[in-house]
Amino acid sequence: MNADSLGHKQRRVLGRVGRDEFVGRAAELMQIVSHPHRPQARGLLLLLEPSAGVSELLRQAYDDLFNQRGEIIPIYFALPRDETTAVSTAIEFLNTFLLQYLAFRRDEPALCQSSVTLHDLLELAPPTDYEWIEQLVESYNRERFGNDDRALIRWCLGAPQKIPTASGRAFVMLDAVPLAEPSGGGPSLGREIIRVLGRSNLPYAVAGLRRQLLNAAHGIQRDFDGIDIIRLERLSDEDGRSLVERVAQRQQVRLSEETRDLLVQQFQSSPFFITAFMQAARERNASLTSYLACEQLYVDELMGGRINRYYSAMLEEMAFEPETRRALFRVFEAWQKRLRLKVDELEKVLRTLHVQEVITWDGSSIEAGGGSLVWKDYLKTRFRLELASDPRALVVAETITESLKRAPNTMARHYRRAAAIGLSELLARFDCQRVPASLFDYQRFSKAYKGATPEEIGDGLDAETELTRLPQVVHVASCASFSPDMQQCDEERCVVGHAFKGENYTDASEVVWLAAEIDSKLEADRELAATWCERLDLLARRFGFGRIQIWLIAPEGFSSEASQLLSEREAYGSSRQQIELLTARLSESSAPDKETSLTNEFEMTVPMGADNEMIVAHTVEQIARRLNFKPEAINQIKHAVVEACINASEHSLSPDRKIHQRFRSDPDKLVIVISSRGIVPASVEAKNGEKAAASESADTLNRRGWGLNIIKTLMDEVEFERADDGTSLRMTKYLRN
Repeated sequence: MNADSLGHKQRRVLGRVGRDEFVGRAAELMQIVSHPHRPQARGLLLLLEPSAGVSELLRQAYDDLFNQRGEIIPIYFALPRDETTAVSTAIEFLNTFLLQYLAFRRDEPALCQSSVTLHDLLELAPPTDYEWIEQLVESYNRERFGNDDRALIRWCLGAPQKIPTASGRAFVMLDAVPLAEPSGGGPSLGREIIRVLGRSNLPYAVAGLRRQLLNAAHGIQRDFDGIDIIRLERLSDEDGRSLVERVAQRQQVRLSEETRDLLVQQFQSSPFFITAFMQAARERNASLTSYLACEQLYVDELMGGRINRYYSAMLEEMAFEPETRRALFRVFEAWQKRLRLKVDELEKVLRTLHVQEVITWDGSSIEAGGGSLVWKDYLKTRFRLELASDPRALVVAETITESLKRAPNTMARHYRRAAAIGLSELLARFDCQRVPASLFDYQRFSKAYKGATPEEIGDGLDAETELTRLPQVVHVASCASFSPDMQQCDEERCVVGHAFKGENYTDASEVVWLAAEIDSKLEADRELAATWCERLDLLARRFGFGRIQIWLIAPEGFSSEASQLLSEREAYGSSRQQIELLTARLSESSAPDKETSLTNEFEMTVPMGADNEMIVAHTVEQIARRLNFKPEAINQIKHAVVEACINASEHSLSPDRKIHQRFRSDPDKLVIVISSRGIVPASVEAKNGEKAAASESADTLNRRGWGLNIIKTLMDEVEFERADDGTSLRMTKYLRN
């Protein structure tokens, strides 16, 4: 996004950097800018993780709306980070609102940075605005000397609603990241902000830490139908590299590609930490061209620079007394020790840590171990200095040496993640597709396609008749998230996928896939394959996974001995080439069929009973004739459709008593899907490996299976598709000359 594409001259008003220097968030910026222009636009919540950064994004949105010179009047307000009351913050909001309103009306960007009184603002008001602003100031003076702080807060926050319709509509953007709950029992600013803005007819945007902002919003507003949400995660590595380069250039700090990439990983692309670090480098006239220079400056910042002040301020906010903070250091370092705090003080500490995502606290249980690498380093240094009483020189020296030893490993993990095949994303795309079985059997694949060209491999896979039906994967997580014993594995290279195999969500169809990408320069040998099989099997036994499917991926595949081991253990083994082919096929299956137009797809619904299956048979006959099927094939298709409809009518116990048909005519085949709501017939469940109910006699099951057996003899392909409620039978007939 740039100024030219937006069709107006771009002037910097509140933005700290020009649009061409603003990194990432282009889609989010466009969404914020377009939000107030939407019909009946209401609230927009920007939920960010603690290190994501949002202030400059809102300032860029403000500049864009200011320069549009339309009916939307942007108002940006950042809650103060220092210790202030809710009342003083609300009054400051009122002053900021009037200042920015007049700057917009007068088209004077510099006015936004001015420091003026309410009397001065009244003098600056254009003639068309003077009367209502004068009334606003008089009303404020009356409210200010009242005794109701909550009423004053709501009045100040509601001031933008008093803009006359002819003058435009305000779009309030609040940077509520430093939002803190009052410690003295006063009004909750967060709740008042959500309450006032939520009840207004004006569009607004509120940005804040996701846990804190959602908690405040849910406490006030139960109806979220009119609320849009943008979730701001950490910047990508690519955007992080661009950010480091541009901030370094702006701060005139030299760095190398190696140190640039290290800072991206060490600070997790955090705009705040990257900017603060570069500012510190400029102040010290430091050149960041080596790991040593970076880690020396990093430790300086941990011990007494911006990073230290940032976390110290956070701790002071949650625990003002030094003794309490020392107790916190002790607990963080050894969580098993108990805090001796009052209940209300303890709750405040836990709530703040939860909001900052250092811990996860649900009011009764605590899950520790969160927080960024920077936080953990800060915590360790404070613990050693304040509790262990280690000499400062020793702490500095050992922190530098530990950071230097960690730096190559940090980059190595990054490179491994970048080179990983993305197992989590791949497994998450499994949704009952049928793929060539050789893609999961390296020995078979190698024997069939060794030395073949990509075109020959593609043609061969297309011609394979033995297919593997993938499960429907419903949840994917790293192995490390299940067991600390798997922490040595990169999260992207060893995953657990819970899935269902077949058409039904039952115990018998549940399966857990354990997939791992293993390192091996040559074909993985039997010993390496056995080690990983044992490791994954141990994980499955530990957590009670019933039916499992182990899948190992090695870059160059597996030796014949390793392949034999995998076969004995009914495990899958694939090379990176097979994974690339599988990924391509899954992408093709999820993409819309370009050769099939809407004119070749038909849908109809008929009531069950009254021989209505004959209506369906007549319809499919006409479609088959258009495709030039031979008379014998047409009769087979009609017979199969009638049998499918009768099965649906007799066995589904459908609540709506309807049968849904979908026909798709391709150049070489006719695909028919017959579906209905209700229960799954016992014959279908039995074919999926489940035991039939004891009340079902063998004779009943056999009679119910006749229709399906007949259909299979009449059609070329017959399979049940997954349906949450009822059954969906897919039948395919190929056109043969």
